[in-house]
Amino acid sequence: MSAILGLFGCGLLCLAALATAARLRRFPIRVRIAVMLGAALAVFAPLGDLSIAALVRGITGDLSVTTLVLAGAACVAQLSGKTVISPRDLRALSWLVVPGAAFLYPFALGWTPFDPYALGYGSVGFVSALLLVTLAAWHLRCNVVVLIVIAAALAYLAGAYESRNLWDYLIDPVASVYAFVGLLAAALD
Repeated sequence: MSAILGLFGCGLLCLAALATAARLRRFPIRVRIAVMLGAALAVFAPLGDLSIAALVRGITGDLSVTTLVLAGAACVAQLSGKTVISPRDLRALSWLVVPGAAFLYPFALGWTPFDPYALGYGSVGFVSALLLVTLAAWHLRCNVVVLIVIAAALAYLAGAYESRNLWDYLIDPVASVYAFVGLLAAALD
């Protein structure tokens, strides 16, 4: 199950990157659909021993629910021509992901005796903090944050990935870089 979900996620990321780079929105709907179907065949078809999605998975590992939601929203936006995630929700998500990554990655590299990655193995404090963030996001109507946390928690409980660490379901380097670049671009405007 985790291998299929991992390949699907990496394929979805490839499709989102292609659709966004090609700016499919500017083409008629039939062209958009044809390009996405052709790209999906190219991404998932084996080239030798591995598909492009499998090669990407070998580089990135399994992608977080955050990245899957962002990639799915990008694909839907390029196909339909309508924005799925509001700029406000995207900004709120970015303001959670960037500090989360700044908290997680440097400390998990062993720069200090504290390892926040260990909190993802069932820490009551971590789950409680995540619940408070989700309730605050729900109160502020930041729907994408609520959706991502609930989807990540359900995927974690279902054991959708090989990892048994909740952090891996919530955040990854792809989402972190995307959020950081988005905030930086907004600050420079």
